[in-house]
Amino acid sequence: MNLNKLIKKISNNQLLMIVAAVALVYGFYHYSGQKMLVTDNMANTAQSQAASMGVRPANPLGGNGGVGSANGLGTSQNGLQANASKKRVVDPKELLPKAGSSEFSKLNPNNGDLSSVSLLKAGHHVGINTVGTSLRNANLQLRSEPQNPRMSVGPWNQSTISGDTSRRNLEIGN
Repeated sequence: MNLNKLIKKISNNQLLMIVAAVALVYGFYHYSGQKMLVTDNMANTAQSQAASMGVRPANPLGGNGGVGSANGLGTSQNGLQANASKKRVVDPKELLPKAGSSEFSKLNPNNGDLSSVSLLKAGHHVGINTVGTSLRNANLQLRSEPQNPRMSVGPWNQSTISGDTSRRNLEIGN
């Protein structure tokens, strides 16, 4: 009779919570039961392999000079093809232009000696930071403003960002 009175006092929300809790417990039990079916197969297979392959302990020191046999062992890798080792090695001279009357020699006329030719143009990169820090902190405004001053703060915490030297300082009144 006590149980009958208790059931009548339970509201719909409480009954729904109890049913949800029971369903959750059942779902967890079912999920963990399926996980227990998977075993990690941690068995001692060395004993069964030792009996089938005839493994025996090593001989005393000085008696183990023989090479073990490898009869019956196979591999899944294929060997080299028959024509793989017969390929011709490419000579680097084949990559250079051959004749003096070629298109390359018409574009670059010289007598073949590049030791006295300077291929660099000094001053080409003046004002451009080519080290890799150029405009990392770029000022994208239409009007110029002065650069932030750099001060020495010690051996650590030195900024690697340099100012934009190609931009005019202030063009007010110019």
